Amino acid sequence: MIRSTLPAALVLALAPSALTAQQAPSRLIGTWRIEAFCNVDTPGDTTYSLGRRPIGFFMYDPAGNLMIQAMRTPHAGAFAADTVALAGMAEVRTSYFGYFGTYTVTSDSTVVHHVTGGTIPSYVGTEQPRDYRIRGDTLSIGVAPVPACRRLIRVR
Repeated sequence: MIRSTLPAALVLALAPSALTAQQAPSRLIGTWRIEAFCNVDTPGDTTYSLGRRPIGFFMYDPAGNLMIQAMRTPHAGAFAADTVALAGMAEVRTSYFGYFGTYTVTSDSTVVHHVTGGTIPSYVGTEQPRDYRIRGDTLSIGVAPVPACRRLIRVR
């Protein structure tokens, strides 16, 4: 098992929850819209790599598949070249983040993302453990103990 820590760019907010391990998987399943998505390198040092109002979704399906997509808003504008292949990943990375794979819930507060592919090459083939909390229709997810500021709202 490769255990990789999440860079500050992907730390998500934590909120209290009272879920049991048996309730967690079914409560986690669904589509979650990004409400907040910022970076906290150290307390008091917050940056917004995808802007202050990024758009995107986290999706957990009942079969154990995961998809995360996040995009900068306002849009960064046209690439210097017409295609991603010509523009290069540098431009893509400043405006878009995503990965996909599978997930397992290992406790009432931990989900592990098994990354198959995505925009961060070093994530491919790794397991990315995340602390999570669900309160009502709000999912907060991240890596403890770093203070976080990412929050997701269930899409109905």
